[in-house]
Amino acid sequence: MDTEQTLAQADYIIPSLAQKIQLYIAALKTVPFYRYGEIGNICYTIGKNILDGVILFTMFSMAEQELKVAAILGVVVKYAYPGISMISSTCISGFIDHLEAVRDTTRQIARLIRAQLGVAVGQALGAVCLLLCFPPVFTFFFASVSFKAYLLVAIYLLHHVCDGSSQIIEGRTWFKIIEIKIRRGHNAKLSQNFWVIYTLAQNFQLLLGQLFIWSALGITSEFSPDLTSVALSITVYCGFFCVVISKFILPAAYKLKLCS
Repeated sequence: MDTEQTLAQADYIIPSLAQKIQLYIAALKTVPFYRYGEIGNICYTIGKNILDGVILFTMFSMAEQELKVAAILGVVVKYAYPGISMISSTCISGFIDHLEAVRDTTRQIARLIRAQLGVAVGQALGAVCLLLCFPPVFTFFFASVSFKAYLLVAIYLLHHVCDGSSQIIEGRTWFKIIEIKIRRGHNAKLSQNFWVIYTLAQNFQLLLGQLFIWSALGITSEFSPDLTSVALSITVYCGFFCVVISKFILPAAYKLKLCS
C-alpha cells in the first residue's frame, strides 16, 4: 500500500491555473450533485453580496442619523457572532459524527440533503430579516412602532442568527456531500484533484462576491437620495430572490431525481 501511494504521489503533477479551471468545469459537468449545489452557492453569493452592498450601507445610515443605534448594531454583530458560531459548529459536528457511523453513502446523502433543506429555510429567513432592515421596507412596516430603534437591532441580530448559523451548518454538510461525490467518487482524476476543485470554487465565489458587493455599493451611492427608486428596488429584490431560492436548488434537484 505504501509503495502504491508513493507511486501515485510521484505521478501527480500540480496543475496550472488553466488546468484547475478545466477540472472545476469537468466536476460541474460530470457530478450532478456538485453542479446543482454549486449553482446554489453561486446564486447565494450573488444575492447576499447584493443585499449587503445595498442594505447594510443604507441601514447603518438610518441607524446612525435617525435611530441613533449604529453603535449597538456594531456591538451586536461583534459579540453575538462568536456565540452563534460556537453553538452551530458544535451541533453540526455531532451530526456529522453520527452520519459517518452510517456506512451506506446513499443514506448519508439522503440525510445530508435533509440538512441542506434546513439550511435553505434558515438562509431564506435570514434574507427576510435582512430585507426588513432596508429603510423603505423597515419604515413601511414599523414607522409607527415606538421602540423601532431597538426593533431594528433585534431584527438584524435575528438575521445573523438565521443566516450565520445556516452558513456554518451548510459549510460542513456541503463539504461532506462533495467529499462523498468527488473525493471518494468514481472519477479518479477529479478525486485526485479534490482540494484544487474545492479551493478554486471558493476563490471564484470570493471574487464574484467582491464584484457584486462593489457593484451594489456603486448603485446605492448613485441612487441613495431616493431609496425607493426603481433601479434600487429591482437590485434589492433580485438579490433577495437569489438568496431565497439558492439553497433549495440542490434539494429540489435531488427530489426530482436530477442527481445520482
